[in-house]
Amino acid sequence: MTHYKNTVCLALILITAASVKAQVRDSLIKDNQIDVIKNFKPTLSEAIKIPVNPNPEKPTYEKQDFSYQIPAHAFSVNPNIYTIKPLSMGTMLLPKLKGNYVKLGFGNYLMPLGEFYLNTVRNKEYQAGVFFKHLSANGDKDYNNFSQNTIHGYANKFLEKGVLGSELYYHRNKVNLYGSPNDILQLATDPKLIYNLFDGKVNFKNYAKDSGDLVYKVDLNYYHFNNTDFFLENDAQLKTIIQEKSGTFPFELQAGFRLNNNKITLADNNSLNYQRIYFDLNPQLFLTGTDHYLQGGFNSTISSDSLGGKFHFFPKAEGGYTLVPKKLSIYVGLTGGLKPNTYRSINSDNPFVTALPLKNTITKIEVYGGLKGELGAQTSFLLSTSSASIENLVTYTTDSSKANQILSYDTGKAKLTTLALELNYQWNEKVRFGIMSKLNSYQMKTLGKAYSLPQFETKFNLSYNMSDKFLVKVDLFYWGERFGSLVSYNTNAEPSYYEKKLDPFVDLNLGIDYRYSKNLSAFIQMNNLANNRYQRFVNYPVYGINILGGFTFTF
Repeated sequence: MTHYKNTVCLALILITAASVKAQVRDSLIKDNQIDVIKNFKPTLSEAIKIPVNPNPEKPTYEKQDFSYQIPAHAFSVNPNIYTIKPLSMGTMLLPKLKGNYVKLGFGNYLMPLGEFYLNTVRNKEYQAGVFFKHLSANGDKDYNNFSQNTIHGYANKFLEKGVLGSELYYHRNKVNLYGSPNDILQLATDPKLIYNLFDGKVNFKNYAKDSGDLVYKVDLNYYHFNNTDFFLENDAQLKTIIQEKSGTFPFELQAGFRLNNNKITLADNNSLNYQRIYFDLNPQLFLTGTDHYLQGGFNSTISSDSLGGKFHFFPKAEGGYTLVPKKLSIYVGLTGGLKPNTYRSINSDNPFVTALPLKNTITKIEVYGGLKGELGAQTSFLLSTSSASIENLVTYTTDSSKANQILSYDTGKAKLTTLALELNYQWNEKVRFGIMSKLNSYQMKTLGKAYSLPQFETKFNLSYNMSDKFLVKVDLFYWGERFGSLVSYNTNAEPSYYEKKLDPFVDLNLGIDYRYSKNLSAFIQMNNLANNRYQRFVNYPVYGINILGGFTFTF
């Protein structure tokens, strides 16, 4: 043990001495350090490749043989045959129609209302219907009583080549001549006027199997119109329309023959017969492009009466151009024509007219133009203007002694200039409204003013469908200031004329329908809500506010 310890001590002493000697030698070399500086050029030695290719083992497999045995056994199959049901379109495409309709109501001024519609339902061979209506009211001593009764029937037969149609119409209208400053009972004549109209029509229109086929329609009309105290009128008309809008030369031709016969009862109970004959020929050609259209032709009429015959010719042309596709287009044109004034046409506008010197209103020439388009997906507009030269412009004058209206003509070439604006909006089936304003400027030749004709008029209508239960309708009419004319006769039977200014008026109407079910509904109609008893004609004030309510039923 002592020998082993001595040996270890001797080894440690030798190692320590060697370390000290090395440190002395390193310090000497550091003191004599030599720095060698030269360019360094790195070199890479070639890689040593192993010249051995891999030799993977190839897998081995053995094919096994399989054998199958199919047992010789026949299976019996019982067929299951069933009939396939045909597809059905259901009944939604052809709903059951209800062609019958009843409307009953009553209002102030002892105003009963009754309407009845009876129509056939869907049929491939014919279509027919009949309509009845009664409306009457009792006014006070300052206002009029009236009564209207209408019966209308129609029948259409669907043939192989076209449709054969027919109509029968009867209308009875009773009014009172209340336009007198005196009590109505002090009038020298009976203030009650009764008009009867019998109207019959037969027409035929062919089927167009293709857009380029020739389409034609033939109408034969006859009516008898009378007032037993003053006049009666018989009118027969044959009219033909031929059209081809999609052929090589699109055209339209209207031709007609009309016979109008009148019998007037004079003051001495004698009668005067007056007969007029008209023949019309109105051709027109069409030219349509992608962004423009042109059409032109003429209106011509041969008129004959007791004073002789005359030929009237009026050129007709119109053209339009699309400025913005589906948004804005412009159009201009000119036209003219002859309009026969008849007892029926005059009394449909003013039933208080009894003195009827019949003349033809002739538009010598009318130049017109405008802009039309859309302001949005639901809004459309029309801005138009026109200037016309008119012979025998119709106006109305009041006879203060008999309280009736007299037909007055401007026998010169009066000038009528109009500026009109129309705006229409529709949002689905919920909201619809439209407004039309027109400014009229008259330059008369033989009359002082355009009596009873408005210089400015506006019409507004609004309808709102609330959840298919309530339907609200609003109508508003405004007429600006205008002038009327009165005539009185002195002891020498000389007429004296003087003018009367008529104030502007607003007529506001409101209607509400409540649909209780598909078959039953209730309604209320309120007219002249402003209670403005304005004068449409001189000394003829209208009813004040009147309310009419009732029920409708379909079956």
